[in-house]
Amino acid sequence: MNNNKVKIIVYENSNKFLNYLVYHSIYYEDLTLNDNYILTIDYEDYKKISRRYKTKIIKYYGKRFIINYLDTNKYMLISLFISFLVLYLLTNTIFKININTNDEKLYNLINNSLKENNISIYKRKKSFKELKKIKDKILKNNEDSLEWIEIKEKGCIYNVELTARVKNKENNSDNNPKDIVASKDGLIKYITSSSGVKLKDVNDYVKKGEVLISGNIIKGEDTLITQVRAKGKVYAEVWYTVNITIPFNYVEYVETGKVINHYYLDIAGKKFTLIGKYDSNFTMNTKDLVLEKPYLFFKLYKETKREYKYKEFNINENEAYKEALKRSENKIKSKLNDNEYIISKKVLKKEVFRSKMNIEVFFKVYENIGVTSNIVEKDDLNGVSN
Repeated sequence: MNNNKVKIIVYENSNKFLNYLVYHSIYYEDLTLNDNYILTIDYEDYKKISRRYKTKIIKYYGKRFIINYLDTNKYMLISLFISFLVLYLLTNTIFKININTNDEKLYNLINNSLKENNISIYKRKKSFKELKKIKDKILKNNEDSLEWIEIKEKGCIYNVELTARVKNKENNSDNNPKDIVASKDGLIKYITSSSGVKLKDVNDYVKKGEVLISGNIIKGEDTLITQVRAKGKVYAEVWYTVNITIPFNYVEYVETGKVINHYYLDIAGKKFTLIGKYDSNFTMNTKDLVLEKPYLFFKLYKETKREYKYKEFNINENEAYKEALKRSENKIKSKLNDNEYIISKKVLKKEVFRSKMNIEVFFKVYENIGVTSNIVEKDDLNGVSN
């Protein structure tokens, strides 16, 4: 169908109208006659007919439909465009900056640094890359006063988190006399000290709280010469027992990695989507209020939707046993740092029921057990005590 056609009604029912169409070579389609003629013709032909007969357009087609729609709704469309433009400007403007520190001097320092980098209220929000560059620049320019800084965007608000650099006070406290004691029971496998006196050696069994490296420097048996801050490392074999239950039939929740940001307007309690509409029963949703002002008739929300899926497992006894061992190991490994590891494991108990399996696993673990503690004083009567 031609992009410039219209359907019209002609308030005429005589054959004279048909003769008029033929005489003026006016091509028409879908001609019907009831009390009046209804037909589809080119818009230019419509203008000719309307000069002779009483007519009315009842439907537009193609580009003529678009032109008519724009003309009829121009004021609404202009208002909608202006509203979206204002909304865009508002949602990309900083309305508040929170600098989270009680140090007035540091607050002023960071506030001035932000202004130097064009971050202040009623300014345009920065992109992620721009924020990163600004954070690195502020940190570099204030490295004597600042240990760490983070600028987090929440709606139209910037929250500035920071950590001041601590100088001499902390350094002095490092020299306070201290002992290194056992944080748990264990069998020492490695011990070294750069300051203080070792009271234990490899293959010594120690109890939690026992002094491993003393900060007391003793001459002979009883004479205290000085006290230092004990420094060193102590690794020991320590022991754990882990109980794990694995059902033969279970469901795991797994995130797919797909994240949808849904922005919508709340007008009188009703949602009007701007972008990112996504309907699913398999999403975890969090909602943040982005914009709310007393002079606006709407609220702007951002709804973050994280998609997930359920994975069903139906396993046999052997698979359940392997899964239980894997989970028990992961439970231990989650507690370990660098240079710490599992020495060995042994299943102490295995119970199989109709729908599940229980196992109890004993672990030997190579772990750092040396922690600093207040100095142990010398007691003339009872020897060394806490």
